[in-house]
Amino acid sequence: MLGLLFLVACLIFLSTFLLAKRLSSSQQQQLEIEHLKVRVGILNRYVEEKQKEQRACWWCNLGRVLGSPGKKELEKTRDMLIKAGFRDDHHIGAYFFIKYGFVLFIALIGLGLWTWFNAKVEIALILPVIALLLPERVLIEMGKMRLNRIKDALPDFLDMANICMNAGLSYLVAFKRVTEELDEMYPEICYEFQYLLDQIQIGVPRQEALKQFAERNPSDEVKELIQVLAQNEKLGTPIGLALNEFSRRLYQQRESKIEEKAAKTSAKMAIIILPFLMLPYFILMIGEKMVMLGRSF
Repeated sequence: MLGLLFLVACLIFLSTFLLAKRLSSSQQQQLEIEHLKVRVGILNRYVEEKQKEQRACWWCNLGRVLGSPGKKELEKTRDMLIKAGFRDDHHIGAYFFIKYGFVLFIALIGLGLWTWFNAKVEIALILPVIALLLPERVLIEMGKMRLNRIKDALPDFLDMANICMNAGLSYLVAFKRVTEELDEMYPEICYEFQYLLDQIQIGVPRQEALKQFAERNPSDEVKELIQVLAQNEKLGTPIGLALNEFSRRLYQQRESKIEEKAAKTSAKMAIIILPFLMLPYFILMIGEKMVMLGRSF
């Protein structure tokens, strides 16, 4: 049985290696074609392909081939990756490679448990199903955690931007300045605002760029910020005062949430502490009676 498992593993590795080699050969041929185009003056496209080649990897390409679902499912996966902070195109292939590689690894573990440790067949069948669903769940949780970090950093970011605007900068220049200063402290929100500024710089309309910013970060605070920016963009009113009031409101909401969590924490702690407080009290109440009852026998 061990020899059969080893043979299956060797076949899987060999097929994976041959497929990756074929993909690499196809990509090399495409690069040679692009090199010929460079010689006749088409340079920009070749540079873009070269940059993609440096960022990509063979296992990302293999994952893209293995996980080629329908267009709707692919867009759903891309949206989850973007919300989790993985925006590059090769991240999709990396996600599918990790997902199916994890499923294969867990399936081999289940097969080993069933073969060597006489585990139930149901366990060997359930483990790959759990492994298939787990990466998507982890990706969703990563997106939620990243969104929470963005919401927590938003008031501080807007305060710094408001200080820059009071010094005479426009709000876009102020955002760029703050992203440079707070990149190490709040990398998630700085990355999102830098992406917004890059979109506007390459020619995307501001309203459309702001709309995409809200779609990438679906929270009430971000949507309200986009509404404030869009409204001031249309009406031409001073944006510094609006951002100042908005950041103050965010601070007040944060304080109220902290107070609410503190109140809930005290109630939860009382449920845990109460049995330990009541136990000595009951011992003191009935201890003397129990001793007297024991002496009577």
